Parts: sequence; C-alpha cells; structure tokens
Amino acid sequence: MSTTLVDAAFRSRLTQVIHSFGSVVALATAVGVSDNAIYKWLAGRGQPSVANLVALARVGRVSVEWLATGVEPTRGVYSAARAGVQGDFIFMPRNRIRFASGRNGILSSEQVVDSIAFRADWVKQTLKADPRDLILIEAVGDSMAPTVEDADLILANLAEPRFRQDGIYLFRNESGLVVKRIQRRPDGKLLMRSDNPKYEAMVVSNVSIIGRVIWIGGRV
Repeated sequence: MSTTLVDAAFRSRLTQVIHSFGSVVALATAVGVSDNAIYKWLAGRGQPSVANLVALARVGRVSVEWLATGVEPTRGVYSAARAGVQGDFIFMPRNRIRFASGRNGILSSEQVVDSIAFRADWVKQTLKADPRDLILIEAVGDSMAPTVEDADLILANLAEPRFRQDGIYLFRNESGLVVKRIQRRPDGKLLMRSDNPKYEAMVVSNVSIIGRVIWIGGRV
C-alpha cells in the first residue's frame, strides 16, 4: 500500500472523529493543539505525533489502534485477524520516546521500535484493563529513576484520563508526552514530581492527563 493511500485512510478516520466531536475548533481545543494543526493533518501536510494521536483518540472516544491503523478490535474478543493479536497473546507496539534533555522529563522523538507480547488473560485479570486502552512506552532518561530506569517499559491505561489518586501518570503539555508522579496536596493543588531527587518538583492547579501508569517492567 502506498504512503498516499495510508495518509488518505488516516485523514478519512480523522474526519470521522471531527464529525462525531462536532467541529475542528472544538476538537483542537480538547486535544490542546491549534485548529491549523488539524487542518494540516486533514490536508496531508503532516501527521500527529504519538502524543497528539493518543490525545485525539482519547477525546474522540476511539482506540489509538483504530485511529492509527484502521483496525478496530471487538471488546472482549481477541481475534487472530486483529492486528497485533495472535492466539492468547497481545502484541503491543513498543514506542521509544526520548526525554528531551534528561532534565525536564519531556518526551519527544516518538517512534515505534517493535512489539512486546502480553498474555491477554493477564492483561484482563491482573491489570484489569482493555488492551485497546493501553500504550506501551520505552523510557529513555533518568528523571523517574529508580522507579522507572532508562530503557524500562511502562504500560499506561488511557481509560483513566483523570487524576483519581496519587500515582504515576502519562500526560501531555505543549512539548509532548510527560511521565511524572502526581500527588494531591492538602490545599487541593497537585504536586508533580520526579522520583529522581535531583529534579525539582512542581505545584500545578491542573494537568492534561492522558492515562495512569499501571505496569513497569525492566532489568533487575
């Protein structure tokens, strides 16, 4: 399949999201980008980053997989015809997302490296998550060490786009995706901090959360 056909198929799916959401302006506001950015994607003059693709899927109430590939899994059914699924295993695309500087923890330079296999029953029973709501990321950097070391893998549940309890969250800012520990202070504000003590914590009133980190895997 040519790149032109792939781009056209993505633009068609993006158009469906826009129609279901109401308007380009409303969708852009919810995603946190300019309407110009969405018009450029519609015109084929670029494609959204992983951060924006995740945000588009979340606010449009569609799966990241469908938005990116056009393949929509049936809830509760793991079919061999579904891209990334073979028998009892789910093959999650592994996104390598580099920390911009090693200081601020901003994630950029997204690329899919390969896929990692997870048992479907383990995802459902242990993580209590729907596979289409998950995103697998390889961290590069030390701002969340020792909890998340360089080259560790994390699974974030996109079905939890709001702060409910203290924990590690995946969220977005103007520069891309960020992974930090978020805690609620007694005054109601949120403390956003790195587990590595050499990085300073920040107090924020709100944050654009994409999902909660529910699993971390790495070397021992």
